[in-house]
Amino acid sequence: MRTTDLVVLCAVCVAGCGKSAAPRASEPAAVRADAGAMRSAASEPAPVDAAPTPSQPHVLHPDDDPACADLESLAAEIHLWRTVANPQPHRRAAQALWPSVPADCRGGTFFLATAEMVGFADGRELRTADGTVVIQSAADALVRGLASEPDHPRLLAHLALTTDLLPAQDAPALPTDACARARTRGGDGWTDYIAYICALVAIHAGDSAGALVELDRVREVGHFPDLTARRAQALALAGRRKEARALVKPATAALARGFPFDIPDSAVAVLKKQLAAL
Repeated sequence: MRTTDLVVLCAVCVAGCGKSAAPRASEPAAVRADAGAMRSAASEPAPVDAAPTPSQPHVLHPDDDPACADLESLAAEIHLWRTVANPQPHRRAAQALWPSVPADCRGGTFFLATAEMVGFADGRELRTADGTVVIQSAADALVRGLASEPDHPRLLAHLALTTDLLPAQDAPALPTDACARARTRGGDGWTDYIAYICALVAIHAGDSAGALVELDRVREVGHFPDLTARRAQALALAGRRKEARALVKPATAALARGFPFDIPDSAVAVLKKQLAAL
C-alpha cells in the first residue's frame, strides 16, 4: 500500500469513527425513523430522578413514647395511693419516681402527677433531679402542664371539671377550644376523656343534645364519678325535668366514690348543690 492510500484511509476512519451511519434512502421509512430517534435520544441528557420528598417526623407524645415508660408507673402509683386502704407505700413509690422522669417526658401526665404530689412534698416544693423543674403549688403544675402539652385530654378533663366547679381558683381555666384540641389529638386511650371534655363544653353552651351524645360515648364510667350528674344536667337543659330529678339520688351516691385526680371537697359540694337545684 502506498503512503498516500494509507493517509486517505486514516482520514476516512477519523471522519466516520463514533458516528451512526445515516439511513440509506433504500431502507424502509420505519427503520429511518428509528435511527433518527436513537440519535435524538443519544444527544439528550438522561433524565434525573426527582429527589424523594423527605418524610415528616413522627411526633411521639410522652404518653406514647417507650422512653417514657416511667410515666405509666408514676400514674399507677398515684391511682393506688388514692384508692387503696394503705396509701403510704404507693405515695413513697411515686415520690421516688417523679424526680428522675426524663425532660422529654414532662408533659400533661407528668404535671398532673405533680399537681397531686406537691401538697405532700417536704416544704411544699417539688424539684426534679436535674433542677430544671421546681413546683410549689398545684396551680403552678397545671399551668406548666398546659403549656407543655396543650392538647392533653386528661389534663383538659381535669381543667373542665375545676373550671366548672371552682372557676375562681388560681388554676388555669379550660381553654375555649378544649373540645377541638382534644379531638384533634385523638387516640383510642383518650376516647372517654375527649367525650367528657366535649360534654362539659356542650353543657356550658346550653347544647343538651350534644352533651347527651358525648356522654353516651364514655365507656369506662368509673373514671368519672360525676357522669350521672352531668347526664342529669343535660336532661334538665333539654326540659326533661322529671328524668333529670330521677337521677339526682344515684348521681349524688356516685360522687362519693371520689375522682381519679385530686378534687377538693368544696368542688364536690358545689356539684351536689347544682344537683339539688334541678
